[in-house]
Amino acid sequence: MISISTKYKNKRDDVMLIKSKDNQKIKLVRSLENKKIRDTHNLYVVESVKLIEEAIKENVSFEFILISESLSNNNKKDIPNLIKYIDEKKVEYHIVDNNLFKEISSTVTSQGIIGIAKKTKPNIESIMKNYNFMVFCDKLQDPGNLGTIIRTADAFGPCAIVLSQCCVDAYNDKTVRACAGAIFRVPIVEAGNSHDFIKDLHSNEFTVVSTVVDSSKSFDDIKNPKKICLVIGNEGNGVSEEVKELSDECITIEMTGQTESLNASIAAAISIYEIRKKLL
Repeated sequence: MISISTKYKNKRDDVMLIKSKDNQKIKLVRSLENKKIRDTHNLYVVESVKLIEEAIKENVSFEFILISESLSNNNKKDIPNLIKYIDEKKVEYHIVDNNLFKEISSTVTSQGIIGIAKKTKPNIESIMKNYNFMVFCDKLQDPGNLGTIIRTADAFGPCAIVLSQCCVDAYNDKTVRACAGAIFRVPIVEAGNSHDFIKDLHSNEFTVVSTVVDSSKSFDDIKNPKKICLVIGNEGNGVSEEVKELSDECITIEMTGQTESLNASIAAAISIYEIRKKLL
């Protein structure tokens, strides 16, 4: 029987050097490329020195962290300090053979560290009661757009993110990177049926505002709201007809130039900024 790991010298006693692709931790990392597996295990991948450090500071729980041999032997000041910090937080970590690490990394130029983080599971009813601002992403498809929206919600929060059915996953590795750490702070939930979700919003005194390209109304037409749920639509088709019909307001960003429409994340950023002012 081939040994899949050995004790790693000069490190904590329980730290292993993983050399085999058949190691269960390696298999788990690879499997988390699949959303169904992420949902089943309530886990997702966090990759990069900065994101791992920020996640630990935000008290994100980790299943384990994998560090490449080359990074573990890096003597730059921030690397030993990060490993010491991981140790102090009592996070399980292991060293991975450099070539094997390259196989499991999802980035072109890996920094040599991957964390398997545990998802938080906020309650949507609790969010409706405790937040006066939410962004509902209606069938958004691009992970970069969603990541930027989550990052903007963090910048102009407190704000919660709700994902419709068929929306890109917030825990996709590209989305996590685009969030730049905001995913550790912004509550994110998945809605079931959009009709039932908007009905619940109205029951909780939310004004539902959809962003569209052809409305005569703007942000100035939103008067004295107590709570707002902003709807951002699909990149190609915009907000679905069902959601538009259920919205209290459909507004368009006023533009003075020749461009007919904006990228979903840019439109969302402008809208989040403008609507936050309404709730101050």
